[in-house]
Amino acid sequence: MTLQAMSFIFGAILLAVAILGGGFEVKELKVSNVTLSGRIFAGIAGLIFVVLGFWSSGILPGATSSTAPTEAAPTVKMSEREDGKDRWGGDYLYFDVSTDHIEDCETACKADAKCSAWTYVKPGVLKPPAVCALKNVIPAISQNPCCVSGTKIR
Repeated sequence: MTLQAMSFIFGAILLAVAILGGGFEVKELKVSNVTLSGRIFAGIAGLIFVVLGFWSSGILPGATSSTAPTEAAPTVKMSEREDGKDRWGGDYLYFDVSTDHIEDCETACKADAKCSAWTYVKPGVLKPPAVCALKNVIPAISQNPCCVSGTKIR
């Protein structure tokens, strides 16, 4: 769960305390009745956390998210694919890809400004489906028939 989501949820709970005055249960969370001054404080704090949750996730106009992938310029160039090569380390994102769709991995790296290199791991090596690992550095290259790798040319 992201910090933005936690901030929003915490703010929503505080707003519920402010509006309802406490005395409710949600799954494992039990909130006792609170005084008027507690309700006012919970309302103000709840609004602050809800706004922080929206602001941090980029929902408010002009806000940017530190966790959202940033788009790279369309003129980004990629290296030749390195068949039978692994670039181990520097991973910041893993995701499953369809078998033999190496271009999905390469395209994801090309579109993400944080990505400097990528490695496609063939099916059955890490887990049953093929896996793509995006990297925020360009690790050293090593021989390994499990993988296909590449780098972004900056």
